[in-house]
Formats: sequence, structure tokens, C-alpha cells
Amino acid sequence: MLTLYRDVLCFESEEPSSLEALFGDKPRLPSREEIVEDESRPVFDIEPVASGRDGLDAVKRSLKRGAPFSVALVDIHLSATEANRAGLELAEKLRGLDPNVEIVLLSARHDVPLKEINRRVQPPEKLLFLQKPFRSPELKQIVTSLAAKWDAENRLRELNETLASKVEARTAELNTVNRRLRRDIVKRAAVLRELQVSEQRYRLLFERDVTGNFAADRDGLILDCNVAFAELFDFPAPGDARGVNIFDLWEKAGVPGTLRDLVVGEGKVVNHEVSIRRGFVTRHLLLSCDSVIDADGAVEELRGYIFDISEPKRLEEQLRQSQKMEALGTLAGGIAHDFNNILGVILGYAEIIESGAEPESGLDRRIKEISRAGRRARDLVTQILNFSRQGPQERHAMTMAPLIKEALKLLRSSVPANVEIISRIETDRDSVMADPTQMHQIMLNLCGNASHAMQETGGTLTVTLADVGNDDPVVPPEDLGKPERFVRLTVADTGPGIDPEVADRVFDPFFTTKPQGEGTGMGLAMVHGIVKRHDGYLELENRPGQGAAFHVFLPKTSETERPETDIPADLIFRQGRILFVDDEKPLTDIGREMLESCGFEVVTRTSSVEALEAFKFRATDFDLVITDQTMPNMTGMEFAREVLKIRPDMPIILCTGFSDAVSYDRLRDVGIGDFIMKPILKHDLVASISRLLVKA
Repeated sequence: MLTLYRDVLCFESEEPSSLEALFGDKPRLPSREEIVEDESRPVFDIEPVASGRDGLDAVKRSLKRGAPFSVALVDIHLSATEANRAGLELAEKLRGLDPNVEIVLLSARHDVPLKEINRRVQPPEKLLFLQKPFRSPELKQIVTSLAAKWDAENRLRELNETLASKVEARTAELNTVNRRLRRDIVKRAAVLRELQVSEQRYRLLFERDVTGNFAADRDGLILDCNVAFAELFDFPAPGDARGVNIFDLWEKAGVPGTLRDLVVGEGKVVNHEVSIRRGFVTRHLLLSCDSVIDADGAVEELRGYIFDISEPKRLEEQLRQSQKMEALGTLAGGIAHDFNNILGVILGYAEIIESGAEPESGLDRRIKEISRAGRRARDLVTQILNFSRQGPQERHAMTMAPLIKEALKLLRSSVPANVEIISRIETDRDSVMADPTQMHQIMLNLCGNASHAMQETGGTLTVTLADVGNDDPVVPPEDLGKPERFVRLTVADTGPGIDPEVADRVFDPFFTTKPQGEGTGMGLAMVHGIVKRHDGYLELENRPGQGAAFHVFLPKTSETERPETDIPADLIFRQGRILFVDDEKPLTDIGREMLESCGFEVVTRTSSVEALEAFKFRATDFDLVITDQTMPNMTGMEFAREVLKIRPDMPIILCTGFSDAVSYDRLRDVGIGDFIMKPILKHDLVASISRLLVKA
């Protein structure tokens, strides 16, 4: 049948004369009429396939090449081995691939109703049914007509698209002309309105009290000024300043240099900073003055603008002073830390010498004086450290729920009316060690950003205070301690969310997506800094198109105090091996002597990395580890974590010079048994070891 279709459509002709002329004994050249008639006959490109799968593949290839089939001849009963109506299913799939192809279904049976064929292969106008057997001219005429119809529809479709684009282009041209005409009409009407309001606009601008504005003639006589200028130079009203010479007024104010020289010499003055004395107050001013030149090139008028920058100057000086104090605090903290180590050496050796000196001897008296002076120096270092940590001095135990309620009451008036505020207090253990002012600042910044994100579309602002659990979707990092130690403050909105391209930069200082004048880019940076200073954690949960949420994790106040153990006056220590780690060799030497005097075997290291290698080599030989917190390469906390990975039951004592750097809860979460403050005194060291030995 495939061969028959090809022969009928490609080779059969009503006139076999062409073949006879080609192979006959007497070849005859075709006439002009025959040539014209032959050119008008359709030429078909046939692709025969013997299965439904091959047919689908052929159609897909043709569509991919951009040369779709015009007619598909499909036998309803493809073969005896396939499904009874496989051709009908193939026709449905072909229609799904190419909605424009003309489909001809052929069948030698009468078991498929035409109603079902029309229902399954849509649309009916692109479907024919041909009963077998058929005559060759019928098939050729049907295919020729369908191909011509398909070609005409394609041409019509292209013509409609071309016509639509031409109409659209002409319409756009007409619309452009109409818009231009409307603009011209509007401009002509606007010119008249602008002329009517220009005087009023100028007066409003001139009278604004943002700057002190004045206008003077070429000799300096004031022609006009605003209220701000009059108040700046102690005139009761602007009218009282008219006629006064601005050059003389400038000199009487005590400004160094003359305004006349500035204006005449340069023609204009831009942002010239000066200071004037008004009674006991110094005013800092920024002057800009310009000359109005007439047609002859002579100065016709002077116009000046004076901006009072006294308040920005004060804030700048305050910021400079704050930065100096912060730098001084940082310097003091570093010096105090090093000084603590020096004191540790002095007091440590003093204690060792004192323990071996004869009571009431001269050596005993001198050593006690050295120890007393060392302790006074230690107290002084503690005061310096408190100074260097200015922020934490304002912290005290507080509950977050009342502060949240108060902040939301204040925010309600500034939040747009289309934003609903919901607060959820889901914990009764919300006590934290924090600065209330800074916590209030966190609420204002986060809620303000959330309401700004929803000011156009509206939405819901949800503030949640809850406990933290291990199964929460967002938890603080492991190195901060267990999640149960924290309370979570979440500020969520249903706005558009944050662009993923800028989400990583929201905590950068001075980065903002708000327009000029609406934001400085410091809000989230300040929130991040406050949370970090409170030993907390800040996490952004961004859902573009649905909203954003900021999770603030703050450590709860410690409800577990360091356990105190009654220590007998004379302790009999069992034999044991202690690893003592400190980056200062004199401190390790003192530690060795103190511990060896108590009966312990001591191994010292001045590098945390080397100490970890020594512990790994003989981990079971050590009974106790004492480590400094501040060390290069690996801090004491990090060293303790690595040790506990090897021996989870190892007793560890952490030594630190900063009390705010650690808390007993945090150390307990890590697995550290106890901590002592530097400089290390033998009594404190013995007490700490005793606490761990009692536990063991």
C-alpha cells in the first residue's frame, strides 16, 4: 500500500506519453502547452512509514526542521498485530503535534463510526475519511486539494500577520502624532499657568527656613530676605533687614575675611564654611553666594544662601569623640590583656616563693607586699577591661515581652493603615541579659523595614517571641551552644521579599535599596552589630514574592550558677597527669610548678596545635586539661572541642582574662568543666581542680 500511495501521487499520469517519448524509438519533444501543463501539476514529497511510532518520529523531525507535512494519510487499522484502532490513536497524537496538518483516515472496514472519528480527531474541517478500496484518481485529487488548502491557509495566516503588523505600525504612528498634538496643547496651557504661579513658587522657595536666603544690590544693600536669615542675624522680621548692607553685617558678625573680597574676587562663593559668635554660642555656617550679571557684564544683584551646620558639626564632633573612645577602649583592652599575663607571672612566682619562705621573715614580708601590689594591679586591669567593654556595662536581666508590646504601641502610628500587626508571645521564659535601649532599637529597625516593604500592597507584620528547639527550621550555630539556651525574636512580613541578588548584602553598612533620602543603609548593620555584641545570632529567611523574616536569637539569662564545692584546707591529691596549655612560656612554667607542688605530673605546651597533637598521641594518659582561651591558630574553646571529640569525659579548665567572653552555661554546652580568671592564683587553680575532682 505504501508503494501504491507513492506511485499514485508521484509517478502515475493520465498521459503515459512522457514515458513513451523517453523510451520509444521515435522520441518526440513536448509542446509548449504540455510544458506549461506539466509545471502546474503539483509535486509531492512522500515519506512512507510502516508504524505509528515511525510516523510520530517523522512528524517531530519535520517540525524541528521547520518543514511540516501538509497531509497525513493514516490507515485506521495499521496492522493485524497492533491494536484494532491504532491508526485512530496515531491521528490524535499527530493532531496534538501539528494542529495545521490535514489528516486523511483510510479504512477497509465499517466498524469505526464517523461520529467517534470526528470526536477524537479535531477539528472536523481538517479531517477526511476515505473508504477502501479507492480509485487512484480519487486519492490524487483529494491529496492535491488538501495540499492546496493547507498552502492557502498558510499564506492567509502569513498575510494576516503581515497585515496586523502594518495596521499596528500605522496605528502607532497616528497615536504618536496625536500624543504630540496633545503635548503641544498641554504645553501651551501650562505656560500660562506657570507664569501665574512662578511668583508664588519663587516666594515659597525663598521663604523656606531650611537656609537663610537674601538678595542684595551691587552695593550690598539687602533687597529681600527670608525669616531664617532675619533670625540668624537677630532681626525681628525680614522687613527690618531690608536696606542693611550685607558686607557690613558680615564684618560685624566677626567672620574672618570680607564677603566683598570673596564675591568680587571669585564672582561666586560655593560652600564656604565660616563661624560666627552669637553671645556665648558659636554658630557654624555654610555660605553660597552668586552674582547676577546684566547685559553689559556688570554685577546687577547678589543672591546668597546660608545653611546653619551647627547641629551636624556637633554630631560630627560627637562621632569623632565616640570613635576616639572606642579606639582607646580597644587599645586599653589589648594592653590590659597583655598586662594580665605579666601579672600572672609576677603573682604566680610570688605565691611560689611565699609558700617556701620562713613565716615572719624578711623574705615573707617582702613577698607579701609584692603579692598585695600585684593584686591591686589586677583590680586596676579589671577596671580597664570594664572600660574597654563599654556596651555590656548597660546590660541587666530583662524580659522581652513587655518591651515588644511597648515598641509595637509606638510603631502603630507610623505603620501604614493597610498593614496589620500581629504579636505572638509563645514563651514564659524570655529573660535575657541585654540593654533595653538596644533591644528597642532592634524592634524599631526590623519592624520599620517590614512595614516599608508592605506600604504599597499592604500585608501582615508578625512579631513572634518563642523558645528555640532542635527541630526548628532555623537554629543558631553549634558553636554558640545548644538551641535551648536561646529565645527567638522573629519579625516577619508578607511583602515582596528581598531580591536574591542583594540578599547577601543587607547587613552591609551603608547598603540600602531605598530611594535617596529615605534610608542610610545602617539599620540592619546596627541590628547585626547589637546582636553580635549580645552573644546572639541573626538569620534572614527570605521568600521572594511572599515576604521575609528576620530571626534574632538572644541567650537567656543563666539560671544555673557555677556549682560551689566545700574545699578542705589541706587536700591530698591523687597522682595524675595534667596537660597545661598557654601561649606564654612563663605562665606554663608557673603552672607546672604550682601543679607539681600539689603532686601532679605536668606536661606543658605553648601552642594549642602542638598540645592537640600531644593529646592525640597519648590521650588516655591525661587526667585533666588546663588551657588558655586567647591563643593563636586555635582558641581555648576550639581546642577543648577537639579534645572532647577524642575523649568526651575529659575534665577541662578554661583560663581567660575576659569574663564576658565565656559563661558557665556556654561552657557546659561545649563540655568544659570549669573556668578561672587570669591572673591565675594557686588558690583559684586548686579550687577549680577540686570542683572537677569532686564530680569525678
